[in-house]
Amino acid sequence: MVTKLEHARALKQMKIPLNTPVEQRTFSAEYTRNWVHLMAAHREFTQAVTQYTTGTRAGSPGKWKLMRCKLIALDRAFSRCGVLLGKLGGDVLPPEFRTEQDEHEHAILGHFLTEHAAPFIQFWKDAIDAVDAGASLTIKPSDIPPWP
Repeated sequence: MVTKLEHARALKQMKIPLNTPVEQRTFSAEYTRNWVHLMAAHREFTQAVTQYTTGTRAGSPGKWKLMRCKLIALDRAFSRCGVLLGKLGGDVLPPEFRTEQDEHEHAILGHFLTEHAAPFIQFWKDAIDAVDAGASLTIKPSDIPPWP
């Protein structure tokens, strides 16, 4: 049950039914650190894409190199999150969790990485590789996998 007004506001913004159950959880410091690095790397990559496409030196080789470097940094942050998944789940199949918190963190991070981060990163890797190989691309916003 939604227990606080801020929960209802957040659910409404996300267009989720207001009767959706809400649980308050605290994440571990390691999970939080990895999550923050992943989100920061994504923000820096999207800023580099914006600079390349609309900046004062849009389309310059320097901005292209910056965009590629930021994608590499994003991929590294993604990989570090993958290592954390292995630690949380004991690196075995099926995962064995030491605590209930490890299980929740594994589920949330694993879902985000497979459903959002991996398709987003792969899309941009493929696009950059194609351009580096000489292809001409036109990318519409609807082509890009969503990163919520």
